[in-house]
Amino acid sequence: MNTKLDSAPQWPQEPDNPASLLGVFKGQLLDYASPICVTDRQGDLVYSNAAYQVLAEYITADERAPRRQDGDEIALVTGERIERFILRTQSIGGSDGLPALTATVLEPRHDGEWASNALDSALERLEDITRLVTDWIWETNRNLVLTFVSPRVNDTTGYHQFELTGRALVDLPTEKNKTLQALLEPKHRKPFRDLEIQIAARDGQLRDVLLSGLPIYCRESGDFLGFRGTAHDVTEARCRETAIRKAKEDAELSSRAKSEFLANMSHELRTPLNAIIGFSEIMGGEMLGPLGSEQYKGYVHDISDSARHLLALISDILDASKIESGHMSMSETEVDPNALIHSVIRLMTPRAGRAGLNLNAHVDSGLSKVLADETKLKQILINLTANAVKFTRPGGRVDLRAKTGESGELVIMVSDTGIGIAPEDISRALTPFGQVESHMNRSFEGTGLGLPLAKSMTEMHGGTFELVSQLEVGTTVTLRLPESRVLRT
Repeated sequence: MNTKLDSAPQWPQEPDNPASLLGVFKGQLLDYASPICVTDRQGDLVYSNAAYQVLAEYITADERAPRRQDGDEIALVTGERIERFILRTQSIGGSDGLPALTATVLEPRHDGEWASNALDSALERLEDITRLVTDWIWETNRNLVLTFVSPRVNDTTGYHQFELTGRALVDLPTEKNKTLQALLEPKHRKPFRDLEIQIAARDGQLRDVLLSGLPIYCRESGDFLGFRGTAHDVTEARCRETAIRKAKEDAELSSRAKSEFLANMSHELRTPLNAIIGFSEIMGGEMLGPLGSEQYKGYVHDISDSARHLLALISDILDASKIESGHMSMSETEVDPNALIHSVIRLMTPRAGRAGLNLNAHVDSGLSKVLADETKLKQILINLTANAVKFTRPGGRVDLRAKTGESGELVIMVSDTGIGIAPEDISRALTPFGQVESHMNRSFEGTGLGLPLAKSMTEMHGGTFELVSQLEVGTTVTLRLPESRVLRT
């Protein structure tokens, strides 16, 4: 669209004709008036005077009527200058009664008026911000005396803003703050952020405040004018941090006390239990002569089994406590997975036989040794195998498998055809002292520590512990010791 129309009036052929002279005069008035344009209903330019044509290349379609309304303000960047105009629009009706043309006059806006309005807007914006933000705002003169404090200071200190103006900034803290004084010295005078100070409120309460500020300099002369900045009340946050820290210390103290108690109790209980087991074995073997009634022998075996079971429970509780407190240590050696699994099979075969189960080992040939704590690794497999035997009905089977994984890690699996665990109960079964309610496991003793201990000890080796189970189908637990623990020959 051509926006520069040739609108300059032509002098008439008859210069003495008054009507023609009047037309030229009117044209001259339009050309030397403020920028004027006329647009049609579609917004296309149909007339513009000379003043408008000078600005036409800087005016977009959106800045012309009918897209603009009377009184709108536009700013045009003409070269290195910014010119501001107020639009004055007038509609010209057509034969159908609707506006056919729109005449627009660009009335120059006085710079002083615009600057005054812009200053008013900036001050109003600053006032709104100082009322809305949580922090309070402050400003000093070159002598570091407070010349302005925002009303928010009342929320923190209880003082009115005018009660603090006139005070030196360095006098705000309850005690002389050497860091603040150093930052305000002429040789430094640099921005600072989140300097923590204490301010005494009107009621005498000490408030913790984070002070931030930056120096102000005159644009023309470069002279130092003072500081301005913000202050953020962190008293409640510090109280919460103190409470959390104290709660953490109390919890750690309680944990240490519990660990020490369990260790002492373990020692106190193990000593008599070992004596009970030892004497019951002597009596069961009739080393000092016959007992007499055969029924006594049964009692002796029951005493020995109960004492061993209680000793195992105490050991599990102590191990759980050590792991929880981070005091469980490892003694790593070279471990042969094949020998370890067959050792567990030999140990658990009598128990599986009494339960009427088939216990089998499946170990790939040529498995490499691993760097691990053999005692803990054996305890893991015993716990898992004992669980599998306990929750598998007579006629079922329990299998231990060992192989090399796809990434070179050692994979050990313990699977059974037992009662299984519902998916929603698996997380509870892996929680210390957590037991899954069922009609079957209520008839078995236990603390619920077997699976959590096995999982924790596996993770101590840097391995992963995975339990997959289905009700009335069975359970499979998979341990994976990382490839870094596998000793290549």
